[in-house]
Amino acid sequence: MQSKNPVFRRSDAFQSAGAGAGPSADQLREMYDAPSYSGPRRDRMTIDDVVARTAMTLGTLVVVAGATWFLTGPVQPAHFGWLIGAALVGMGLGFVIGMKHITNPALILGYAAVEGVFVGLASKVLSAYAGDTNIVVQAVLGTMCASAGMLAVYKFRIIRVTPKFQRFVVAATLGFFLIVAVNLVLRMFGLNLGVSGLGGLGLVFAIIGVALACFNLLLDFDYVEKGIAAGAPSKDAWFAAFGLTVTLVWLYIELLRILAILRGGD
Repeated sequence: MQSKNPVFRRSDAFQSAGAGAGPSADQLREMYDAPSYSGPRRDRMTIDDVVARTAMTLGTLVVVAGATWFLTGPVQPAHFGWLIGAALVGMGLGFVIGMKHITNPALILGYAAVEGVFVGLASKVLSAYAGDTNIVVQAVLGTMCASAGMLAVYKFRIIRVTPKFQRFVVAATLGFFLIVAVNLVLRMFGLNLGVSGLGGLGLVFAIIGVALACFNLLLDFDYVEKGIAAGAPSKDAWFAAFGLTVTLVWLYIELLRILAILRGGD
């Protein structure tokens, strides 16, 4: 295979019988028409891409969550309707983005904005139940510490993301959300299993949720690492940012719920 670099193509001259033969007219024309070197192709995902996109996505979420917190005023019955609405819209968008592997920045940032409304309302409602707004800061710090811990666990291969581990985490996560969805449907008919509530069973499921969210962070890190190694296109950094945002929001909400349940009993 001949090189497209004009400099390397000149080596063809040394393969001719005559050592002093120069390049042909066609070779000179190809050398003249060849594009100049502009450096390596820049269309592959890098860790910097993932960090930047994740920062933009989480930044949008935090700004919207903060605005929701300050603009909605004291907790009122209407807030619960907005909270459920934001949760359903966020779940719908997340399902579409995840199933279709969408990397559109506008749609992913739109998802982050919807999740920001959900996080802001959930934070206000749960902190009001606990009677202590400090649990919001504690949940944020807990999310950061748990994320850093799982990154270290992944980096040092304390837990290896094998195909068997992936299947277990995916199956357990689907089962968890299936139970939550069934509980949501039953609540519409006046029945409540309590898995999403603030009682004893809710505490158990919140702890399970924290564990599953941490395991899903390992899958997110593995996706990023393997994507970079495989030369995934740079636009996939948006999908990686989306996955990390979904997991971090889940982890934060479950930690906040645990704190609200424990503090609410005081």
